[in-house]
Amino acid sequence: MPQRSLSVLTTDAEVRSACEAAAASAQQAVSTVSFFETAEALEASGPDGLVVVDPRAIAPMAMHEWALGFLRDHRALVFLLTHGDADDAEGLARFVGAQGALALPLDPEALADRLSSPFGVRLASAGRELPEIDESALEENLGAKLSAILREEEGGGEEFVQSITDPETGLYVFDYWEHRLEEEFKRSNRFRFPLGLAAFRVEDMLAEERLLDVASVILLDTRDVDVVTRFDHHTFLALLPHTGPEGVRLFAERVRQGLADLGIQDLGGRPVEWLTSTTVSPDATLRSARELLSRVLVDPART
Repeated sequence: MPQRSLSVLTTDAEVRSACEAAAASAQQAVSTVSFFETAEALEASGPDGLVVVDPRAIAPMAMHEWALGFLRDHRALVFLLTHGDADDAEGLARFVGAQGALALPLDPEALADRLSSPFGVRLASAGRELPEIDESALEENLGAKLSAILREEEGGGEEFVQSITDPETGLYVFDYWEHRLEEEFKRSNRFRFPLGLAAFRVEDMLAEERLLDVASVILLDTRDVDVVTRFDHHTFLALLPHTGPEGVRLFAERVRQGLADLGIQDLGGRPVEWLTSTTVSPDATLRSARELLSRVLVDPART
C-alpha cells in the first residue's frame, strides 16, 4: 500500500501526541504528519491523503456539515473525532462521506489501525464472523442511535439531516446524493473497488401518495452504505458502493419485482411499467461521475 500524508486539525496537545504515536505505529502507511489549528489553514494546504478532525477546532461550526463541504472540494480520507460513542458516531460520519469516527480521548492504536487500512476501515475487525441480527429490533435500535448522535451534534445536526432529506419520500435530496456520487466515484477510481448504480423509471406520472411506497420498496433491499434519491418525478436512483455487476443486477431484479408487486397505477388508472438500468465503475471509458450517471438515465431497459 502506498504511503499517504496525514493532516490533523486540532488545537489539543493530547490529540497531537496521539496522532504522532499512531503515525509512528503505522509508519508503512504514513509518509508525513502535519498539524493545523484552523479549518482555513487545513483547506489551504490542499490535503489529499489522510485527515483527522477534532470537533473542538471546528466549533462553533457543526462538524458534520463542515465535513460535507470539505469532502466536496478535497480528495481525502477523513476521520472525525467524537466525545460520544465511536460506534454510534460511525454511521453519521459515513453519512456525510467520511471514513469513520474515533472516540476522544484518542487511542493511538485505534487510529493506527485505521491509517494502515487502504480504505480506512478497522483492520482489527477484518475476518470476524458477522453477528446474528435481530431484524425486528433493527429499525428501533438504529433510530435510537441516530437520535442520540443528533442530540450530541453541535450546531443543529437534526436540522442538517432534515435539509438533505426529501420530506415526501424520506430519501436523500438529489444535491446530497450527487455529492455522494462524486465522492464514491473518486474512491472507486482511486482504490479500484466496484461502485454500482441502478435506476428505476416509469414513463407516466405517479400519484404523490404512492411515492413513499416506491421509496420503501427500494430501501428494503439497501444497506446502510447505499444512497437512494428521487431524480425527478419519474426516476429513482440507488448508489451502491462496493457492489459489482452481478450484485447490482440482482439488486435491480429484486427491487423491480417488489415495485411490480405494488400494483401501482398511473394517474389515468393504468398499471405502470417499470424501466431499469444498471452500470458499474471503475471503467476506463468513464471520465466523470456525470458520465456514470448518464449511463443509467439513457435508454433504460423495460422490465
